[in-house]
Amino acid sequence: MSGTVELASQISAEKVYLADRLNGLICETGLKRFRAAVSYVRWSGLGLIANSLEDFLKAGGKFHTIYGVGNGITTPDSLLYSLYLMDQFKPQIYAGAIEDKFQNAAFHAKFFEFQFNTKIVALIGSANLTGGGLLTNTEMALQVEVPRKHALEKQLDEAWNKMLAQCQDVTLARIRKLKQEAELGSELDSENPTPQNGAKPFIPAPQKPAPKPLYLKVLNAPKKASKEKFLRKLDPLTQKPVRLYLQIMKYETGSQKSGGTAGYQIQLPVATLEAFFGVAPDETQSVEFRFGAETIKVHLTHFGNNTHRVRLKPLRDIKRPAIVVFERAAPNVFDCTLVPASKYASVLAEKCVEQTRAGARKWGLT
Repeated sequence: MSGTVELASQISAEKVYLADRLNGLICETGLKRFRAAVSYVRWSGLGLIANSLEDFLKAGGKFHTIYGVGNGITTPDSLLYSLYLMDQFKPQIYAGAIEDKFQNAAFHAKFFEFQFNTKIVALIGSANLTGGGLLTNTEMALQVEVPRKHALEKQLDEAWNKMLAQCQDVTLARIRKLKQEAELGSELDSENPTPQNGAKPFIPAPQKPAPKPLYLKVLNAPKKASKEKFLRKLDPLTQKPVRLYLQIMKYETGSQKSGGTAGYQIQLPVATLEAFFGVAPDETQSVEFRFGAETIKVHLTHFGNNTHRVRLKPLRDIKRPAIVVFERAAPNVFDCTLVPASKYASVLAEKCVEQTRAGARKWGLT
């Protein structure tokens, strides 16, 4: 067998999508390792292959990646997904990042390689690991298939190792640094379903299993014991939960104990500081809590303990226990409402499904 070469094109009129081709190869019997090196990666693209990828990893496969970063397009969500996979399948995962060193030279690879027992399949072309690259853009690639030990296998290994030599490991500290320096893109950049006046229309994307926001995948993670720990890594997320349901107890630390109320102090579990409010460790953010016509401005500071105390005067005289709902209205602006007492038990059971430790307040994100 000398090998085969096939054109793998994605032309919108043909309704053939690179997402389908990647999923097909990931699900093919006998796959041992999947390597991808792309200049741009977004959760909008990763989400399209995530289910196939995780089934492959559960069966013992290996997934190695090299992503371009610091380009304003790769998103923190896609890099955080690498950490999520490491949390689930650590020995099988490698995630590296390359940041351009020169203004006039970019890391611009688009390379997907599938290693089987008897063959190597490689897709090399124009597509990045993004929603556009796998669904809506006009893209072209060559799909090359050769037997193991073919000269091309050695050449692909040499190319991979040269890229690998430029890599830094993807870590939470690195993601946070890139986010703080505004070197990453946002998953929300292209989410504009109706064009503005005079703008070009949007091409209708095919109906695929919708890639859920990354925080929903974390909330549904199979390793429940490590979920709260991983939520503490989500402060760089660009697409954050919309609502926080927080149980507030009869007696909060440092608040007055009288008449079934507990003053106006509440405690935020530390995981909510990161996953919901986006406050990284040792960071302070100014936020607004709107209770009807009254707005309370608060500085949220992420300390090293497990809770953060917030004084919200509109909660001073409510009877506890109760549930307060924080709904994101704008970046760092939240509309706050109380769950009626008649619905307290049902909302507690349905929405407040997280708990830092036994006996602590319950909370939930949606």
